[in-house]
Amino acid sequence: MTQSEASARKIRESLDHPVLDADGHIVEYWPELDRFLREEGVEGGMEAFMATANFDGSRTWQTLEPEERLRERAYRSPWWGFPNDARDLATAVAPRLLYERLDELGIDLAVCYPSVGLQLPAQRDERVRRLGCRAYNRYAARHFEGLSDRMLPVAVVPTCDPAEALEELDYAVEELGFRAVMIGGFAPRQFGPEEEHGFWIDSLALDSLHDYDPLWKRLVELRVAPTLHSGSMGWSGRRSISNFSYNHMGNFAGAGEATAKSMFFGGVFHRFPELRVGFLEGGVTWAVQMLVGLVEHWEKRGPEGLRDLDPAGMDAALFDRLVEEHAGALRTVDGFGGQMAKALGGSEVFNDFAAAGIESPADIVRQITTQCFFGCEADDPLAGLAFDTRRLPGGTPLCPIFSSDIGHWDVAHMHEVLPEAHEHVEKGWMDAAQFRAFMCDNAVRMYCQANPEFFAGTVIEDYAAGRAGVS
Repeated sequence: MTQSEASARKIRESLDHPVLDADGHIVEYWPELDRFLREEGVEGGMEAFMATANFDGSRTWQTLEPEERLRERAYRSPWWGFPNDARDLATAVAPRLLYERLDELGIDLAVCYPSVGLQLPAQRDERVRRLGCRAYNRYAARHFEGLSDRMLPVAVVPTCDPAEALEELDYAVEELGFRAVMIGGFAPRQFGPEEEHGFWIDSLALDSLHDYDPLWKRLVELRVAPTLHSGSMGWSGRRSISNFSYNHMGNFAGAGEATAKSMFFGGVFHRFPELRVGFLEGGVTWAVQMLVGLVEHWEKRGPEGLRDLDPAGMDAALFDRLVEEHAGALRTVDGFGGQMAKALGGSEVFNDFAAAGIESPADIVRQITTQCFFGCEADDPLAGLAFDTRRLPGGTPLCPIFSSDIGHWDVAHMHEVLPEAHEHVEKGWMDAAQFRAFMCDNAVRMYCQANPEFFAGTVIEDYAAGRAGVS
């Protein structure tokens, strides 16, 4: 046993609470997933899917010639994306090996996400998208059988339109028995049939092409807390044809912010107060900035703040007189104050916060701090900002949830994850209570507030029953 392995066990033994990994990853065993894809009717199986396995469903960089990459501005996607530690890679591929190693890793319960399957909801080919999600869900359900006391797989649900989302959601939960569900965080939509490379982001709520309320309603009825793990690589500002790191940095945060703001301003959190949503792998700094920005915009562009911005309230004559008196080299125009007020005015005045049901900053704080949860990796030194109540609006912490990201390139050795996470305590970035919230309690709240029986039959069932309502 290496020092870090010993440390993971030792750290877990020192804690008076479980470690709940809210975002670990399996790596699909491609020959097996290929079989499931073909059984569902995806012609070409894995080969067909991998040709467009991007978050926007475009052709992957690897499949294009250099001149095509330049012409299409194909973004550089991941390469060498998995650890070369054979034991760790096999652990990510074989759920039963991960199950055997959980004690070694210091993890009590793991919620497990796909890897290439993350891109399935964004596929532009409807058959690949819908049948691919169905194939992955059957694959995951089959290979996690008998492990549910310590490992829970996540179903993948496409969201190109509400109908396909509802169909796969019902199948995954009611037929296959999934408790955890990842929905596509957005739908990339082409501007027109001839604009292959021109698309806009439909973030499922504000200004969406469809009414997604039936989906949010059904999630609440099924007692599911959906999570979002879509990325924004390929969006403007993350479309380098040569540099993956340029594209990757901040891409989960960017996608999470787009959908979170859309759900807020589109009134989803207001209309469905029971809904709990996880935004994964983007950290929490974007959420801190979003919350601060929402409160700031309410104060300055809410109904009261707009009184100070209404051009009709400006004294045009006073404006003209003051400019004339201090004109210097300016060549003034009589009556420009009135012209300016008229140009800046207009009848199309909106309360941006109306659909969200906001009447005070407290309403904003309540929606974001009780309904939203934010996945942070073990080595994220800024996760503790979620608890900085001295500066957060309302003095209320956000809800970060521990996300190991095991199985992927940013975790070279699985047994080092818990020691890395514990550095938050060792370096004074979190106290013991905050660490408990980060490593377990926040995820317990997210899932149990949607479904009090979410952890039934798991090794943390009794613990979760006593902590579900603790904030």
